[in-house]
Amino acid sequence: MFLWKRPKPARNKQIASVFLVLFVLYGVRLSVAETPAQKTETFPHERRGKVDPFKPLIRKEAAVQKERSVFLSPLQRYNIEELKLVGIVSSEKKRVAIVEDPKGKSYVILTGTLVGRNNGKVAGVLDDRVIVEERTSESGKEVKTKRIILNLHRVESEGRL
Repeated sequence: MFLWKRPKPARNKQIASVFLVLFVLYGVRLSVAETPAQKTETFPHERRGKVDPFKPLIRKEAAVQKERSVFLSPLQRYNIEELKLVGIVSSEKKRVAIVEDPKGKSYVILTGTLVGRNNGKVAGVLDDRVIVEERTSESGKEVKTKRIILNLHRVESEGRL
């Protein structure tokens, strides 16, 4: 007859730890094996004659120009030639010009004010004239600056200037 001997407690701990390690490893393998493998498919793409799908549809420059065209000041609704320089007021620190639109409404402009339909900018206010610079690009390459001068029309009174 075979008598079964009870193992020592230290031996029990070793056997339990071996079974635990095997169970954890085996369980991890089961969990990895049970998850379906993710397949990545590749699709051929012919670039000739097609639009780049990663290129932005709206260019930043076009968006900025669109924003400017949406919010126009009253002075940007007229051509610069339509505006009439009525007066210039100066102090020790700065000069201010007064222009009148074709409807007779007056506006005050300073250096840096946007004027005209072509986004002209007031470059300077002098004693008798206002200088406006318009930047135009021809064929999208060269940027040319056009200077337009608005002269102050003096009124003759009693034959004198």
